[in-house]
Amino acid sequence: MKRVCEKTKTKPAFTIIELLTVMSIIVILIGLLVPALTRVKRYARLVRQKAQFHSIGVALDLFSSEYDGYPDSDQLDGRIPPEVRVPYCGAMKLAEAMVGQDFKGFHPDSRFRRDGLDGPGGANLYPYPAPAPASPQYPAYLENLRARHMYLQLENANAYTLDTIYAPADIAAIGFEPNDVVLCDVYNRVKSKKTAKGIGMPILYYRADPANIGHVISTDDNVLESNIYDVQDNQALINLGLPWSAAPVHPMASDGTTSTGAVIGLTLPAWPGLFYEKTLNPKVPTNDRPYRADSYLLLSAGFDGEYGTSDDIWNFGE
Repeated sequence: MKRVCEKTKTKPAFTIIELLTVMSIIVILIGLLVPALTRVKRYARLVRQKAQFHSIGVALDLFSSEYDGYPDSDQLDGRIPPEVRVPYCGAMKLAEAMVGQDFKGFHPDSRFRRDGLDGPGGANLYPYPAPAPASPQYPAYLENLRARHMYLQLENANAYTLDTIYAPADIAAIGFEPNDVVLCDVYNRVKSKKTAKGIGMPILYYRADPANIGHVISTDDNVLESNIYDVQDNQALINLGLPWSAAPVHPMASDGTTSTGAVIGLTLPAWPGLFYEKTLNPKVPTNDRPYRADSYLLLSAGFDGEYGTSDDIWNFGE
């Protein structure tokens, strides 16, 4: 008797149609998932950045309570007479006030000289390297350390020297020193020149001058001097450009071409205008007052690492 059905020698398997269908579904799911994960990642970094701003804000309030005011943010240092002052901008003065010029705390005798020679007789308040324990200078060095105050703990400061972020030739061309210290944001847009580790861009700091009354968009120096905030405070640092690119500059730079090919001052608003537009408080009816008109502004370049773009993070707003 013949069998009703005979066993086939072929093994069961998926057809090409089924495989393509499954692969298409997987691709669609990945396409939906990746943007969501990117948004979550960006939001997490935003939360971290605002937390860092909060830590800096608490430290600045402690500093202000001890010295009856926030650190200066002028574009030059505190040398006397004024005509010998050198570039030492708001971001660097913020870092010195928070962690000192050598990461060991702020010295109360500092006048924010870039070279640290604020002590009696021109002594260096931030000697580097530190004297050896057996040297005659070591007891005075210990007294120096005891006089200092660390307003922001290093693990929260994200502090680096300029030569970690920028090329030495670019630093020298602007007039800064390689060991000038800045606080960096939490975004890893920049690769360290020393370790190749991802680090952030410098946090810009602008102190308000409540004695002034304006917030006017202008390229006239006389007008700018009457504004509560001075766009020039960190302009030299911004002019260092993008650390990962030799040519383009930030949209908030004073001249040059941005990474998108836009020419500053022609296809973009003039650089003072961009700063004053972003910091103008639209809730004030007179329409000429900035946010935080009685304290200070902090600025992170955000995810793209460029100052003056839509993802900038300030210490105001939502």
